[in-house]
Formats: sequence, C-alpha cells, structure tokens
Amino acid sequence: MTPTDWNHASSFAIPLLIFALVIRRALRERRVNTTRMWLYPAILGVAALLTMAHEPLPGLVAIIGFIAAAIVGAAVGYLRARHQQLTFDPKTGAISSKATPIGVLLLGGFFLLRFALEFYSHSRDVPHALGLQRATDAGLIFSFALMTAQRWEIWRRAKAIRAEKVPVETTPS
Repeated sequence: MTPTDWNHASSFAIPLLIFALVIRRALRERRVNTTRMWLYPAILGVAALLTMAHEPLPGLVAIIGFIAAAIVGAAVGYLRARHQQLTFDPKTGAISSKATPIGVLLLGGFFLLRFALEFYSHSRDVPHALGLQRATDAGLIFSFALMTAQRWEIWRRAKAIRAEKVPVETTPS
C-alpha cells in the first residue's frame, strides 16, 4: 500500500467549494433573473471542461457515451424545469423559482466522485482508472446538460409569464 499524496488531495478544495455554493443556492427560493441565469451553467461548464482537459483524447465509445449523457441530461433538465414552481409577484413584477435539490446533489456528487476517483487512481497507481474517470466525465456532461436545459425552459416560461402578467406599455399618440 502506497502512502497518500496529500498535495494531490488539495485539489479537492475547488470542487468542494463549488459543491457548497451549488447546495447553498439550491436550498432557497430565488428570483428568476433572465439576464444572469446563464452565468452559473457557464461557470460549471468551464469547470467540467477544465476537469477533463488534462486527460488523453477520449475514444469513440467514450464520445458516444458523452453524447448520450448530454441528450439524457437535457431531457431530464427539461422535465425537472417543467415541474418547478414559478411564482409571479404583481407588486414588483418579479418571478421567483423554488428548485428541488435533487439535480444539484447529482451534479455535486458527480464532481466529488470524479475528483475522488482521480485522487485514488493517482495516489494508488490504479490500472484502468481512466475508464472510471470517463464514466464520471459523462456524469459531469449529463449534469451540465441538465442544468442548461433546465435554465432554458425556466427562461422560456418566465418570459411567457411576464408577457402575460405585465401589460405592454404603449406610447401616447
């Protein structure tokens, strides 16, 4: 048994921080800000790409798995958004959303699992660990697609609610 490489273990700090921020945001009702709602998926998408960037180029089977994960993730994200509660405040014209934390826990779980497998495989020199990492990479892609599709559907629904509830201002003739 080889000793643990604690320098590599310090790379858990960023994923744990991202996980904590994701959980914190998911557990409260928040206003739907249609102009800023794409920032969070973009940050998580970049984090997922940076996570996978230092690995060798994936083979055809892994690429097919990544595409399938993206398709299934987008479908689940759409369905999750369709079951999300959107409320309109007539006083302020604001739309609020309350999310279920299941998808967020899934995303955080894939990030944690991905880094745990990488840490374990590097510290123990485990053969064939790349296949396990590819599976968790597919999970990250699934989670990113889920979040992006969910945001798209919430954005679309929020625009429709706002158009229905807020009358269009007309200029005097």
